[in-house]
Amino acid sequence: MSSRMVAVKEVTPGNILADTVLSFSGKILLSKDVILTPRHISLLISWNVQNVFIKTEEEQPVTQPSQEAVIMEEYQQFIQEYQSIVTDITRTFDIIKRRNKIPVLHLQDTAGNIYSFITDNGSAAINYLLANNCQITDFVTQHSITVASFAGIIARQLKWCEVDIKGVALAGLLHDVGSLVAKKVDRTSDHSCIAEAAALLKNTLGLTNEVILGIIQHREYNDGSGFPIGADSTIIHPYAKVIAICDTFHKQSYIAEHANPFSALNILANEMFGKLDPAMCHAFINRVRDSVLNTKIVFSDGQEAEIIYFHPNGSHLPVIRTTDNQIIDLSKHYDDKMMHRVVSLGSPSMPLKVVT
Repeated sequence: MSSRMVAVKEVTPGNILADTVLSFSGKILLSKDVILTPRHISLLISWNVQNVFIKTEEEQPVTQPSQEAVIMEEYQQFIQEYQSIVTDITRTFDIIKRRNKIPVLHLQDTAGNIYSFITDNGSAAINYLLANNCQITDFVTQHSITVASFAGIIARQLKWCEVDIKGVALAGLLHDVGSLVAKKVDRTSDHSCIAEAAALLKNTLGLTNEVILGIIQHREYNDGSGFPIGADSTIIHPYAKVIAICDTFHKQSYIAEHANPFSALNILANEMFGKLDPAMCHAFINRVRDSVLNTKIVFSDGQEAEIIYFHPNGSHLPVIRTTDNQIIDLSKHYDDKMMHRVVSLGSPSMPLKVVT
């Protein structure tokens, strides 16, 4: 088999890898025979890979991959990145449970991976997080990753520096750490989980005060109705304010069996001038709405539709267009029965599914 080494900056979509691409530590980054897409090339650059081996022209297939094949390939790579984060956090949380210690350096690296994930993937990351149904048996892990990712997204919208984006992502990862080490009888008590987290953090080196405050204060609310001390907005750290929004949004999205971001957006809008920070809520709501615009949805009866519009003011429920070109404003036709119909948001290969 013949191949040639090509500088990554000269690689073009459709080239086929003739050999596996490895990191400096020996980790497989891309496998042999992968058909390179624009996303693959972007990742190779971000990984600081200088050169790759590609198959020579005579070994390349005559037909280039279809756009659908390219999208699917990119989506699968995207899923692999996310699952790698989930696997890593699952193992790390197991260590925390067994040893009652937080591996700070490792989690800082993971927060960096989350930063890269949301930076590189934009709306695709948001839509996948919105659509990702959390299994009850693994809720703490999935919830923590989602909160960390959404926290990073809000921080980016607010134009925070990279250090603070990674910092709030780390605090988001650990915001429920008390539930990992709390005694089983106390795990349903939010107050006891905060107390357990405080005790664990007291004996943990390497965490900044900002991260610690983000964890301890994430149940404090601007109107003083939160805990552990009923702090008001003037002394709640910005990290904690961001995490409070993400925690509220994600839990409200999963009140029913499946994800329903639309009703959760309305809850944020209702609480953004009381419990939650209005500027941060506004930034997050707008980012989510921009992300899901033009996303396909599917109802459990098989009916399909597309999100085509959000009202600039008022309800955050979208206007949709069905496959038979009916325009339906869900803010006017979204009753209690429909409130729990959303299962998942669309991706390039999978539309939003809705259940009755």
